[in-house]
Amino acid sequence: MNGENKNNLSDILLDKIKKGEIKMRPKIYFVAKLILLALATAIITFFAIFVASFIFFIIRASGLMFLPSFGFLGIKLLLLSLPWVLILGLLVLVATSEIFIKHFPFVYKNPILYSLLAIVIVILIGGLLIDNSGFHTNMLLKARDGKLPVAGPLYQKYGIPESKQIHYGIVSELSDSGFKIETPRKEEVFIHFSEKTRIPKEGIKENDAVIILGEKTNGEIKAYEIKKVNRDFNIFPGKPPAMKYKNLPSA
Repeated sequence: MNGENKNNLSDILLDKIKKGEIKMRPKIYFVAKLILLALATAIITFFAIFVASFIFFIIRASGLMFLPSFGFLGIKLLLLSLPWVLILGLLVLVATSEIFIKHFPFVYKNPILYSLLAIVIVILIGGLLIDNSGFHTNMLLKARDGKLPVAGPLYQKYGIPESKQIHYGIVSELSDSGFKIETPRKEEVFIHFSEKTRIPKEGIKENDAVIILGEKTNGEIKAYEIKKVNRDFNIFPGKPPAMKYKNLPSA
């Protein structure tokens, strides 16, 4: 029966080929198709890596990565402040990359979880490597100087999103009523604190990197909690400038 079934199947296929219902393709067609598929997969994956690195940069440069140290409020602000549009776009790119890569013979035979996990790992590692290279910081500086005509608006608008409640910077000047910080946007902002403001027990010193929760109005911030954090030399490169204590205006 097996021999008869094979003969019947061969006859059916030959009949369809004669009628033009099935077209014979040369080997070069399948090779070219595989090459184009590999190229498309590589482009999509690279773009996904770039988007992932940009998300990591935003989280670092805005100080969002330090918010969990503020407890429940910090976690709530983190979830509200994450670049969800970019994250959703990244998920779409990951799904598209998975759809493309499943066409390869060495992939589609294995469970989808394996290939999906491999894609996610490659994208995350690649994104972290690009972010830690300082690439996005350099692009942001070029955008500020008007030397990045195509991607400039992207970096100026989304590179370091400005927040009314979360503020990250380096302490540049001190006074009795507060201190000034220099932000990653190269802006100087005065931080007012009061007896109700929660500050580190060891106090605040010049050149400290700090994350501040507080409302920003008219270029000044009324802080209700301040924490010291690690200084990010990709965001604040170079040696700290020499600074002196100044009597800044009180609140």
